[in-house]
Amino acid sequence: MAKKSVRDEPPKPQVAENEQMSDIVFILDKMELLLQAVSKIEKDGKYSTVPADKEHQNSFLKIDRYANMFENFVKNFWSQLKDPTHFGLITIKEETLEDPKVKQAIEDLAAGKQTKAVDDFLKKYEIVPRNRENQSINHQNQEEMAKKNETQQQAAQGDGMQQTKYRYNESMINWEELKNFGLSREYLQERGLLEQMLKGYKTNQTVPISMNFGSAVLRTDARLSFQQSVGGPIVLGIHGIRQKPELDRPYFGHIFSDEDKKNLLETGNMGRVVELKNRNGEYVPSFISIDKLTNEVVAMKAENVFIPKEIKGVELTQQEQNDLREGKKVFIEGMISNNGKEFDAHIQVNAERRGIEYIFENDKLFNRQSLGGVELTQKQVEDLNAGKAIFVEGMERKDGEIFSSYVKLDEATGRPSYTRYNPDSPEGAREIYIPNEINGVKITAEEQNELRAGRPIFLNDMVNRKGEEFSSFIKADLETGRLSYSRTPDGFEQRAEFKIPAKVWDVELNRKQRADLQNGKAVLVEGIKGYDGKTISQYVKANFNQGRLDFYNENPDRKRDASQRNVVANAQKQGQEQSSRKSKGASIA
Repeated sequence: MAKKSVRDEPPKPQVAENEQMSDIVFILDKMELLLQAVSKIEKDGKYSTVPADKEHQNSFLKIDRYANMFENFVKNFWSQLKDPTHFGLITIKEETLEDPKVKQAIEDLAAGKQTKAVDDFLKKYEIVPRNRENQSINHQNQEEMAKKNETQQQAAQGDGMQQTKYRYNESMINWEELKNFGLSREYLQERGLLEQMLKGYKTNQTVPISMNFGSAVLRTDARLSFQQSVGGPIVLGIHGIRQKPELDRPYFGHIFSDEDKKNLLETGNMGRVVELKNRNGEYVPSFISIDKLTNEVVAMKAENVFIPKEIKGVELTQQEQNDLREGKKVFIEGMISNNGKEFDAHIQVNAERRGIEYIFENDKLFNRQSLGGVELTQKQVEDLNAGKAIFVEGMERKDGEIFSSYVKLDEATGRPSYTRYNPDSPEGAREIYIPNEINGVKITAEEQNELRAGRPIFLNDMVNRKGEEFSSFIKADLETGRLSYSRTPDGFEQRAEFKIPAKVWDVELNRKQRADLQNGKAVLVEGIKGYDGKTISQYVKANFNQGRLDFYNENPDRKRDASQRNVVANAQKQGQEQSSRKSKGASIA
């Protein structure tokens, strides 16, 4: 059965055409001064023309210049031109054809004349392309389009339309504060994220950020957005990655049912409108979805969603529009993609995208044929889609390293998850992966069994990443499958040996200082230059348990009497005096 782009519905009553939205479109060959009128435009942007004379006036196409069909036509027109300066597009209202100046210009063009009337005509009505992808408007349309845009829904629409105005004023963003997160305007712009954020959207990808709390540094990946603070400035919204969506606790007063959870995990949308309690205690009808990149639960007021009457060339019935408003999925056939191909899909309101999204039947299906360069069997693909774990050997990482792993699709995201253990193995009898080779040394079947039993083995002549040979005891963690190394068979619970560095804050340590630190003694390190440019002195002592150096204002190895407490203070004072004398000498010179 052939698919239809427009539904079979009872004939609609004829409506008088809005003359303000009825334009005539002309194509001008500027080299030949040949003017033709568009007589037909297909949904994919293809068109037909007739001579721009009175004889063919009844064939002139009248069109809404804001419609998707006209937008496709303009994009298609510019994209096909090797030299866009050779041709021009002109739109005028139908009644404008009776304007004497317009009549004169058309007559001059028909006669091949380049007159002042022609110049004025082109200045006023010609569409000038800003680039080959985007439609521009002529002088006549500017004011009218601006008024129309003000009345349109501000929310993003899932049918491909984009907001032209930014949601946030860049002047209200404190870029100095964003540096605290390792971000800058240039960085966001280079990655193509700034415009998304200024428009009020979250970034379409996760971004690495870092936060320094003085005593701790947090590094994580997150989606970012701009948000309006209570005080006025635009602040950074950080949407961190969660292991899984929080669906077991109330969300603004709503308790997720089993059906709600199932829908959210399978499609990302809850599939119905519920009332959420806002900060004022009011209950607001809202849509709920899952951010598939971060697993964050996201809500949107139902009143803010825009439900189109037509999507991708298919007119929606009233029932379909009502179903979308209620959060339901609607299956649409015969839609036309941007490249002119026909496709079918479910459509549904997505709160995270703040509009309509397309849901394809294979969205949750794993349809890749390989992982890490390894071809998968049909059985492996079927097992993955059935929620089972598979084992894939000899995959290649981005850095070229070869590895093998158990693979299972994440329930929430549908992305492959890699582990050294079989996630399907029963509790208390976890199956772990033991490689056939460790650091260049072949492992016997007996040694593999020892590792699987949780017992250590000893290997000689292994080669590390630096190309250095070493020998070590090796033991496998029976929970994670990770291998750990030790110099002794009972040393796996101990941390790796901490090595005393040659420098402390760019201050070279002498042999005695390093020896004292290695023996657990505290040493005084002078001449440390702080971030503020001041020179300070600190006692330093090795913390072998934590694998780091600890800094003290007082000698931790001695009794804390008054004379000892003054040692660091005096050293710091001397350092500051020396620094001050140097700066004065420099200024005199």
